[in-house]
Amino acid sequence: MKAETKADRKPKSRGGPAAVDEPARRRPGRPQGSHGGISLVSILRTSYRLAKTVPLQELSIVFVAKSLNVTPALIHYYVGGRDWLTSGTMNLFYADLLRKLPDNTGDWKRDIPKMARAIYDHLVLYAGVAAYMVSHNRFRIWQLTAYGQREYGVEVLEKLTACVKQAPCSPERTGIYSHLIMEFVIGSAHRTAHHLFPSEHKEFLKDKLSKLDPERFPTLVLTDTAPISLGPEKAFNEEIRLFMLGLENEPREQETIGKKQANRKPR
Repeated sequence: MKAETKADRKPKSRGGPAAVDEPARRRPGRPQGSHGGISLVSILRTSYRLAKTVPLQELSIVFVAKSLNVTPALIHYYVGGRDWLTSGTMNLFYADLLRKLPDNTGDWKRDIPKMARAIYDHLVLYAGVAAYMVSHNRFRIWQLTAYGQREYGVEVLEKLTACVKQAPCSPERTGIYSHLIMEFVIGSAHRTAHHLFPSEHKEFLKDKLSKLDPERFPTLVLTDTAPISLGPEKAFNEEIRLFMLGLENEPREQETIGKKQANRKPR
């Protein structure tokens, strides 16, 4: 676990970003509530709203201050720093997502696709968060918190992992599948939000493929219609289907691995 730095500790004396339902406390002498209509809650809500379209890594204190028509110093006063703004926004994202996740029923073949779809839909809605998550590791799950605030990202990860745990695989494989499913969902949502699928550039790709020499590129010419028609919905369904096939085959795969390991042992 990363050691807490002086920079991380400093905002805690100011309260740090809190979940909307858990406002931060302030020391005696600091004003309570809002200042000219601005408060920690309103700042984080504004940043979260902006993250629907603006990449979270671009939501600086100056950017949010301009959106609220206040000085950056006032944002600093309530939030405490850029990291706390980013982390607080991510915590709001996960708090919102947690309310949307379906309950596990015990039927992993139904639950995993539904869980993945719920996370995917929320990331597509908040494209700025998806953009942040594909290029940044910090605050993807773990957040800066103060005064015992909830870490909603960890709760989301727990719920996803518990969903995958229903499938017939070992704890180690459960962790691997959970991580890979989350990575797939983040990447797929980012590609959807930024129109990166082949079907959204169909005419351009058809023109390029039609000019290929079939003797030099026989495989691409043969399969050209498949990738061109690949859009967000089809791509999501096909990729999650591959995960499900892997999970269904997991007991047989582990049995095969076990037999190979046993045969290697000296007799």
